[in-house]
Amino acid sequence: MVSSAYTSYLNPMIDVTLAGKTISPLVSRLGVVSDLLGKADTCVLMVADYCRSVVESVKQGDPLIIKWGYVGDELVEIFRGVVRSVGIADPVVVRGIDYNTILNSKRVQVTFEDETAAGIIRAVLADTGLGLDVEDCQLEINRLPFFDRTVRECVDAVSELVRKETGEEYFDYIREGVFHWGMKDVSGSPVHSFRMGVNIIRQEARQDGLSFMETLVAPVRHSEVIEVDGEKCFVMKVEYIWESGGRTRIWYEHIG
Repeated sequence: MVSSAYTSYLNPMIDVTLAGKTISPLVSRLGVVSDLLGKADTCVLMVADYCRSVVESVKQGDPLIIKWGYVGDELVEIFRGVVRSVGIADPVVVRGIDYNTILNSKRVQVTFEDETAAGIIRAVLADTGLGLDVEDCQLEINRLPFFDRTVRECVDAVSELVRKETGEEYFDYIREGVFHWGMKDVSGSPVHSFRMGVNIIRQEARQDGLSFMETLVAPVRHSEVIEVDGEKCFVMKVEYIWESGGRTRIWYEHIG
C-alpha cells in the first residue's frame, strides 16, 4: 500500500539501540548512508553522554540498530550493524557499519566447477550467519577458484562475471540480517508517495541520470519503489539525517 503524501509529519522520532541499550534520548545527531552501489551502509551518531555512563562499556563489534518514523506509526529500520569505533570527545561520536563487516572478515579458499552463479553465492555465504535471499541466476560457471579471498571479494567476482557473460547487473545488500543478491526489482507497488508542494522540500535532476529530492522523515529504503509526482521510481541511495527532527535525502531513477 502506498503511504499517502498527505501523512501527518508531526512528532517524528528515532529509536536507537546500542549494545542492547536504548539510547535514543542521548542522540543529538545521527547520519546514515545507505547506497545500493556502495559496499556497506554506514552511520555516525553524536551521543550526549558527558559522563560516559552509557558508552563506557561499548566496544567495537557491539550491535547497533536504528529505526525512525512517527509517534503512533510502526517505525522503519534504517540501519542494522555493529560499532566500528567510539570516540573520546564530548559529545561522543559512535561510528557503525552494517554486516558487510562479516563479508570482509571471512575468507574463502575453494574452487567451484560446473556450478551456477547462484549456487556459488549461496555456498560462499553459507557460514556467515546471515539469512539468504538469492535470485536464481542459472549461468553455469565452468571453473572459478578462490584462494584466500574475502566473501566480499567472491560476491563481487561472481557479479562481475555474470555481467560480462550475460550483460545483466546483479546487486547485493544486507537488510535486517538477510543478504540479498539479484537484479533490480521494479515490479512492486510504491511504498510511499511524494509530491512537490506537499512533502518534497527540494528536488533536482542530476547529470548522472539520477533524480534527487529532500523530504522529512520518510519510511523509504534503497531498492524500493516509490511514487514521485505520480510516476513510479526506483530508489538507489538514501541518506537519513537527524538533528532535532529528520531529513531524508533520496536519489532515484524513473522507471521506464
